[in-house]
Amino acid sequence: MGVEADKETVIFSWMNAFKRAADFDAWGQPVEAIDIYDRLSKQLYQNCNKKEILFDDNQKKILEKIALCLDSRKKTLQFSASHNFDGVPLEELRRLEQTFQALIDGTVSISPSEFPVDVTLATSQLCRLSMQSSISTKQDGTLLPKPLPISGKTLLTVTINKIDLKDASQYLDSFMTVSVRDSNGTPLSASQNTPVASKKTESEIVFDKMVYIQKAIESLPPGFAIFFEFKHYKPRKESISTKCWAFIEQDELKEGNLVLEIYKKPADYSRKALKLLSVKPHYLHLHLSLFR
Repeated sequence: MGVEADKETVIFSWMNAFKRAADFDAWGQPVEAIDIYDRLSKQLYQNCNKKEILFDDNQKKILEKIALCLDSRKKTLQFSASHNFDGVPLEELRRLEQTFQALIDGTVSISPSEFPVDVTLATSQLCRLSMQSSISTKQDGTLLPKPLPISGKTLLTVTINKIDLKDASQYLDSFMTVSVRDSNGTPLSASQNTPVASKKTESEIVFDKMVYIQKAIESLPPGFAIFFEFKHYKPRKESISTKCWAFIEQDELKEGNLVLEIYKKPADYSRKALKLLSVKPHYLHLHLSLFR
């Protein structure tokens, strides 16, 4: 499939998801609408990354505006009563369907006067709400929601079960940072942090957290890998430190359980200088789920 055909397939799936969310919104089903608005906006932001090649700079600016509108509508449904939040009305939001179609047709304009929704008020209100909300990313993590399906594409969920470590109970506020990188170590999407580990013993730290890889396997370049960096808090230095790391290579992406060797820090994203953490074997335990 060529780049243009691939782009059209992706945008078409976004447009269908958008129409489903708007319908739920109109039918008075905010929970379902919020879920799709949230997942769709995060996928749009992911594709605005500078290194993304599927969309040009003009199209990325449009994607950012659409994502902003979706975030505004989502917050309206979540917080309108408690935060006096008056974001983008549904009747205005529905105009974005024509913008998705224009992206497919290649006729979209980035002129502010031609974008169908006024994002000025939405921007200021989102900033105000952000200032009012205090979220601890260290405790809660920065995991992204399950991406919306794309026709003919394979998506991956990685469940991080546990990691084996000597004296595991000594590590404070431990979490995993997950990133997807190409063969040169360049990030291919935003990294994600798990919440702090749920349980630990003398020999293992338990996470039991699902991480949704945000890009379809077919959309990633040959030779990519998924990295897992085990991090913890050091009170004496008042800083976060990486203890060890592991990675999955492309040919290991199969449904089921997977046990990975653990390597000494720092993480070598090029995978050229690997040193095991210790003589005694320690492992990271995962479960992979592939779905369409």
